[in-house]
Amino acid sequence: MRCILACDLKGGIVVKGVRGERDKYGPIDRSSLVVDTSGPLDVIAKIQPKETYIADLDRIMGVGDNLAAIKTLSGMTRTMADIGVSSVADFDLAGSVSGSVVVGTETAPLDVIERCQGPRAIVSLDMKNGKMMGQDPAFQAGPMQVLKLLNRFEIGAVILLDVGRVGSGAGVDAQFVTSAVSASKHAIILGGGVRGVEDLELLETCGASGAIVASAVHDGRIPLDMLRY
Repeated sequence: MRCILACDLKGGIVVKGVRGERDKYGPIDRSSLVVDTSGPLDVIAKIQPKETYIADLDRIMGVGDNLAAIKTLSGMTRTMADIGVSSVADFDLAGSVSGSVVVGTETAPLDVIERCQGPRAIVSLDMKNGKMMGQDPAFQAGPMQVLKLLNRFEIGAVILLDVGRVGSGAGVDAQFVTSAVSASKHAIILGGGVRGVEDLELLETCGASGAIVASAVHDGRIPLDMLRY
């Protein structure tokens, strides 16, 4: 089971994500029990994760970017970066600073996902409270149908990311994850809602290959050692 640290960057610092309400995200050091700083390099140096999912919230929201920081972090940890890819040019830009590139349905239509396919491409099914986010009509059919559409593409993995569960401690929807694993030929990674070690064990039972975690790490419910191997 891959245990991947989530690192949301906004205004040059690491922030705590809560239910996708990005305007309310505050510095991670205000709530973390494991770091006393919100500087990205310091946070990664302290936690020492093997893998890190980095969301450049500034670029996703169109108010700047954290590309230089992502490039530096990519020398410290294995990275997959979400910079709000909506075109092949965006994908190439992200690929210049990160090991893998997250192509999310919130910003990228299906034809861009198809053109960006390859082992470095990680497709994120972006949802809020179970409903798909994104403007492409192909995504309105729902997550299971989108997973089946993606089966014809060569991609590194699929992330099931429900922003409504991020930072919520809502837990794992085991039935949904099991159905997703059955529908997809790709490795499935869950993002959002993981409460602790028991949820990671449940995800493994469901057939998921990994989980993206943050709140449970900073709360001390997932030991740092689990992120380091």
